[in-house]
Amino acid sequence: MKRNCMSFFLILLFSSFTINHSYMYAAKKHTPNPKKQSLKSENKFDNEVIATVGKEKISYADLERAYKKNMSRKETNLYDVSKDSIMDFLNLYLNYRLKVNDALSRGFDKDSSVLAEIAQNRKVLAESYFYEKKLVEPKVDELMKYRNYDYQIAIIMFQLPSTPNPDTTSAYIKAKKTLELLKSGEDFETLARDSSSDKETAARGGLVTSYITAGKVIRNIEDVIFKLKSGDFYPDLVRTKYGYFIIKLVKKVPRVKILIRHILIATKDKTDPAANRKADSLLTLLRNGADFETLARENSDDKKSAERGGLLGGYYSRSSGFEETGRNLLPEIEDAAFALKDGEISGKVYSEYGIHILRRDSTRNFDPEKDRNDLKLLYKRQYFEGDKSTYLDSLRNRYGYSLNKNIYDSLLVCLDTNKTNLDTSWTKKIPESLLSDVLYSFMNKKTTVADFIDMMQKKPELRGLGTNSNGLMRAIDRITSPLVFDAASKILEKEYPDFAQLLKEFRDGILLFKVEDQEVWSKLKFDTTLAKKYWDSTQTRYKTEPTYDINEIYVLSDSLAKELFQQINKGVNFDTLAKQFTQRAGYREKKGHWGKVNPKDNKLAKLIEQKYPEYEKSNKAYTKAGEKGVVLEPIPYEKGYSIVEINSFEPVRQKTFDEAIPDFAPAFQDQLQKHLTEKWLKELRKKFDVKIYSDRLDKIIREHKEG
Repeated sequence: MKRNCMSFFLILLFSSFTINHSYMYAAKKHTPNPKKQSLKSENKFDNEVIATVGKEKISYADLERAYKKNMSRKETNLYDVSKDSIMDFLNLYLNYRLKVNDALSRGFDKDSSVLAEIAQNRKVLAESYFYEKKLVEPKVDELMKYRNYDYQIAIIMFQLPSTPNPDTTSAYIKAKKTLELLKSGEDFETLARDSSSDKETAARGGLVTSYITAGKVIRNIEDVIFKLKSGDFYPDLVRTKYGYFIIKLVKKVPRVKILIRHILIATKDKTDPAANRKADSLLTLLRNGADFETLARENSDDKKSAERGGLLGGYYSRSSGFEETGRNLLPEIEDAAFALKDGEISGKVYSEYGIHILRRDSTRNFDPEKDRNDLKLLYKRQYFEGDKSTYLDSLRNRYGYSLNKNIYDSLLVCLDTNKTNLDTSWTKKIPESLLSDVLYSFMNKKTTVADFIDMMQKKPELRGLGTNSNGLMRAIDRITSPLVFDAASKILEKEYPDFAQLLKEFRDGILLFKVEDQEVWSKLKFDTTLAKKYWDSTQTRYKTEPTYDINEIYVLSDSLAKELFQQINKGVNFDTLAKQFTQRAGYREKKGHWGKVNPKDNKLAKLIEQKYPEYEKSNKAYTKAGEKGVVLEPIPYEKGYSIVEINSFEPVRQKTFDEAIPDFAPAFQDQLQKHLTEKWLKELRKKFDVKIYSDRLDKIIREHKEG
């Protein structure tokens, strides 16, 4: 039962900002872990030292964090893993820390190239982390507060003219007058019917039948809705590009999704006696214990749902529709379904399709983690860039940005606003006297007009900007934004310990790569003497493929293939026939010669091997047809037929050392790498004392499980 279409303006207003249906599929129901402890209890053993590498102490929290990250087990607590698995991972982690400590002892952390790489990584990591913490997470947290509810609103709309830069005066005056009448006590529904530009909602007293939830409509409308109590209207006009709106919150209900079944008795007349008698009869049967699904299959006029025992799609919510399609029910069906409790059956519900009997099967809550991910995607896609620009503007002002408006205006007068700074003459009309004037001040530094022009000409990111007000302001923004960010993110490590840990992990990764390169990778050269020793012990593994040297005549006709085969058997030269008849592109000039092929890489060779295995075993050239070798009967191949002449055959044999190198080199290099690594780690364990406090680890695991 599909809901009637919304009005044109509401479709624009709502659908443009609705999360794509692909994000709406229900996730697994979240089931709390009964073992989960309080935060205080969870952190009780975090700082407990369970191992040391030299002077470095490794805590339980260090190991658990590394386990979750490296084993992709984000939701798994370390104490729930088997002791053997914990010890295996601990030893791997200790090897990692040994290598990092070796790099530190060699002073690699002070190497200029390492410092430069760390600085570069910090910049990339800091930008992502900074905006995630300052913008994305707070905004998503704010939206999540409203995701527990579905909201129904009513509107009075005052449409703007659909022209570029429309005159808003008339719409504004009318909207303002209507709002004043509303404030003086006039009825919202009456004003909506009389004044709203949107005729569909106006006919319902302004009611929008579709419910919404956080992230479903444009932001300034959404912000208003969430501030209201049910029954209240917003005391100010809300301006959008479509017009002015007066918004009223009609209803706020818990956001859930339900499974619904129905039986439809199709009729266009609500008073149809026969249809009503049938509905009453079915209701009586249901109230006496009859099976709903059976009655739906036998009686419902909605054949599609009848086949499923009356099931109307998957789970359904007011603001999202059916989870698989996003389609909505008719309002009267939706209202009746949500008025039921799980397992309850409705009375007769009338719609344009007929009489419905509904059953609400079950109810589910939405998965908050999936909701959070959906909202994060929505926010980043629609609002992040705008919020980032606004946030940077506020930081710019906080750090003392000041534009000298008089000098800016004087500079603008001297420029051709139709050009860009790619034009070599764009500064031609700027007087010498203006160059030394301060254009703007920022972070206790003054930038003159001359400084600004120099940057406009030299900085790649400023090339191609217009020599107009918009271009100049974009240039100032691009010059100052990195400085603003650097200043604002300077204390990220102190402000967010997680970021400090992330940066430390990147640093350690760079150090590990550098020290491992010296101790292992740079030593992995192919040593022929060692390789021959390895080959001597493994040479029986490396075999050649059986190889055929063949000619072919390929034709599309079965009868032609048989005729050519008969001619060859009578002594006609194969090459002559191949040159004249083969239909394989490019092979007539080669007299059908393929060269050497093997069954592993060539489908035709595979067919030869399957059809004539005795040829491979005999290892000889048959002479019953042709001068060079055996000619096989026509073989169906691709979309035609192949007559194959086998010139020679090379059976499987053991490869020589040189032939086998590509086969064993990877395994040989792996063995050598393992040998070098083990030797290095053995030396490191002498250099750095390693201790594992197994008793402490046992205690932590035991107390967590008992708790």
